[in-house]
Amino acid sequence: MKNVHKLRQKEEYTDVTLQSGDVQIQCHRVVLAVGSDYFKAIFRCGLQKNASDTVELTMEPEILSSIVDYMYTGGIELTVDNVESLVKACDVLQLDALKDSCEEFMTTLVDVTNCCRFFRLSRLYQLQNVLRTAKGLMLAEFKTAAFSDEFKELSSSELIDLIKDDDINVDDEDVVAQCVLDWVNHDVKRKSSFETVFERIRLPFCSAKYLCHMKSTCDMLTPKCVEYLNEALRFQADPAHQHEVSSCRTQPRRHFHVKPRLLAVGGLTCSKKVPRVKNNLCQYYNDVTSRWETLTKMPPSVGVMYSVCCVGRSLLLTGGMKEGVALNQCLLFDVATKKWEAMPPLVTARFYHRSVSMGNSVYVVGGRGVTDNNVLASVECLSLKRRQWTAMPDLPQAVYAAMVVTYGNSVFVFGGKDAQNAALSLTHVLDTTRRQWSSRSDSPEACDIGAAVTLNDAIYVVGGGDRTCLQYNPATDTWTRLSQPRGKHGNAPAVVWRGCILVAGGGGPNPESSAIEQYDPLTDTWSDWRSGLDMKLECHDMLNVDLCDL
Repeated sequence: MKNVHKLRQKEEYTDVTLQSGDVQIQCHRVVLAVGSDYFKAIFRCGLQKNASDTVELTMEPEILSSIVDYMYTGGIELTVDNVESLVKACDVLQLDALKDSCEEFMTTLVDVTNCCRFFRLSRLYQLQNVLRTAKGLMLAEFKTAAFSDEFKELSSSELIDLIKDDDINVDDEDVVAQCVLDWVNHDVKRKSSFETVFERIRLPFCSAKYLCHMKSTCDMLTPKCVEYLNEALRFQADPAHQHEVSSCRTQPRRHFHVKPRLLAVGGLTCSKKVPRVKNNLCQYYNDVTSRWETLTKMPPSVGVMYSVCCVGRSLLLTGGMKEGVALNQCLLFDVATKKWEAMPPLVTARFYHRSVSMGNSVYVVGGRGVTDNNVLASVECLSLKRRQWTAMPDLPQAVYAAMVVTYGNSVFVFGGKDAQNAALSLTHVLDTTRRQWSSRSDSPEACDIGAAVTLNDAIYVVGGGDRTCLQYNPATDTWTRLSQPRGKHGNAPAVVWRGCILVAGGGGPNPESSAIEQYDPLTDTWSDWRSGLDMKLECHDMLNVDLCDL
């Protein structure tokens, strides 16, 4: 090749001319064809073997000269000034080896002052190593990168690629929202893309003050954008039910201080020697280690068959049974401080009941009373502000082991068992504002010892001994049968987790299980979750708590 290079320098035996601007370079077509698929293709398809043939290229003459020297000698000097032009030329001429060398060199040049430019360049020319480096730096230093002039030159697809990433390093979403507004205002033509980009902002994690300011001052908000803002305000209004709203906007970024944790609380476990032993542990699932770890132990006064619900960032335990006697106890557990606190006791002692929270109120529904045969119709409401229980209108029918869930300002009660232990298919709704009960359509099948959860605009009744999975639409008062769980989950809880529904453990005719099944509403399919419970459980509770310091 050294000798061939000397021939080129003397213009001996050259048979093609490369031209860029006014500069012409005599070359040997065989060398160009061996080094570049681009030249191989055009020599095969068009040019004859005539020394007067000329190939015109639109690139800087000095770049073309450097590339020709590289193809003859294998050597080239990469600099800050020429590397971007060389990458563009390599992309045209299909010089993969030289392009790889340029990419390796460019990766060393990326810093916070130029990461936006390299991010755009790497996407354009498929430089994956540069893309990872530049994007990683933009995400890590988002507060700096997002307000640079180069950031404002991103296309809408490039901006969406960034803001949909979970790894943006911000404490809340205010910075992301503001950089999007600045990006749109930079070019009036971008207003047509605003709604598409706006959809990707994690609005529920903006500060309430910023959301209200945006709603009152931003003149680009479409009806869909207003819907996203209202979703965010509703999300912030009731922390205990945030997980019931699932969209691309309600998933926290990894750097937010608030992160979801899955809790498994108490219940009954079984062993080969002694069946149905009280489980005294409250555990949380560690996403890093993929193991269940102990959060706290239940207080000595706690029995079995109690009910636990989320209240803000805390847990509220009500009722239960101990040594055959129904309990009226009420305990509050602060997940952050890991301390239990006694609350005003229930008006009526009960077990095998259900409890749900709504804002600053907790509703306790039905259950069994002092004796096993005493099935309750009574409903109580705890005001957390006043720390006082108030009697609500009785259920139209006494019931225990019902499926209870909140939706809007209403408490829905599905199925359960009556005093004769018969499974029910009734649906009762308590309007908490009017303090009135009403009836809705019966479920397609009787269901008891199952669970109910709210996800977006529907309620799902799942589990139980008969492998139930039903969807109820409150707006139309209609039911839909869905695919069944693969196992039986009697006396097992369900919880919404990252847009899916988990049903954990449970019993029935067979011994208790530790299996967790996951239901995906988008595909109507069940699958095994990543992990089972730490032990075989039934009559336990499972909750989604948004805290990071567990």
